[in-house]
Amino acid sequence: MKADNSKKSILDRAVDAFDLPGEVLAGMPKLTVTGNTRAYIECHKGILEYSASLIVINGGSVIITIRGDGLDICSMSAEEILIKGFIAGIDFD
Repeated sequence: MKADNSKKSILDRAVDAFDLPGEVLAGMPKLTVTGNTRAYIECHKGILEYSASLIVINGGSVIITIRGDGLDICSMSAEEILIKGFIAGIDFD
């Protein structure tokens, strides 16, 4: 158990200790997917790539890749993105 704690950052340990959502303390992105037709991302850092079949979003600590067909960014603000279309898969790097 001690080895696991040494690898975790201070923010990760605080999230675990206080049982808080990670996005609250660390500015991590929050992804909400409804079925396979809608993805809502909060706390993003911008769009890296955008086409009807691929949308790549900078989540700060993670890159979110959404693959599908007919993908469209319906709304976007400095903090939130709403994507609609057929979602075939989502990858995190």
